[in-house]
Amino acid sequence: MNALSTHILDTSNGLPAAGVKVTYRADGAIIASAVTNSDGRILDLLNGTVLTAGNHTLTFAVGPYFLAQKQESFFNDINVDFVVIDVNRNYHVPLLLSPFSFTTYRGS
Repeated sequence: MNALSTHILDTSNGLPAAGVKVTYRADGAIIASAVTNSDGRILDLLNGTVLTAGNHTLTFAVGPYFLAQKQESFFNDINVDFVVIDVNRNYHVPLLLSPFSFTTYRGS
């Protein structure tokens, strides 16, 4: 069984970004959404489904997070599109976030 997870680190303060809604789509269809925990993590975004080959998107709703922090931000939603080829692997998609930039990578 494979896994899809994420982690958000707010690099402006060096802390996990708790309370961020993340929506997972596969080939455009919404599969699940969840909110990051106190450690900025969502351990399971598959919501009981099986990861399929194809195009996938994680949408990070960071606008409300920054608003709650009373911090100006350039972003409202951040979409990370990625392709799954090997359905037997685990996919971890971390987001390093600041109010005016972000980066992501394929984690393990």
